[in-house]
Amino acid sequence: MPKQTIAARTGVLTVALALMSACSIRSPHMTPVASGAQIVRPGESSALVFFTRPSSYGGAIQATIYDGDTYIGTVSGGTHVAYETTPGTHLFMVVGESADFMRADLLPDKTYYAGVHARMGVWKARFSFVPFNGSDVKHGRDEVEDSRQVAVNDEGRRWATQNAPSIAEKKRAYLPAWERKSDQQTLHPDSGI
Repeated sequence: MPKQTIAARTGVLTVALALMSACSIRSPHMTPVASGAQIVRPGESSALVFFTRPSSYGGAIQATIYDGDTYIGTVSGGTHVAYETTPGTHLFMVVGESADFMRADLLPDKTYYAGVHARMGVWKARFSFVPFNGSDVKHGRDEVEDSRQVAVNDEGRRWATQNAPSIAEKKRAYLPAWERKSDQQTLHPDSGI
């Protein structure tokens, strides 16, 4: 193959990859929250977790987040979900091509931050949690401030109901390997502010 053809194909591929990583498609399962209606603090005796997706890498693929088997929402690049929940132990799951998990021990009246970061998959993006513990909490707050809050809409609730069997299958397939890991992602109770 001539060098010019290889160079041209390489250039086209580079541009295509750059465009794919730069574009972020908003999930039809979520609705942007008006600035006056955003959740910013936990309710009394509740805990609040912000799940942020700061990067548009893998932007065409949505990351769906669960608390156990309960659908929390879907995050696209540049968005975050505010999840108000009961204090105590939770096992969060993020689903893309695969499933990944994060354990959390949440205290009442505290706010926590966790990033949802895309990584290369076989067919589409995979996602992992990045818990913001200790000195990283400031970084988590910055990600929330630099992104748009979204909330689940009726289409998202229908999607979660229709896809529950598929999500449960991913959980069964990936949770055992995660539980065997020595470096499990964990959101520590003292990281709440």
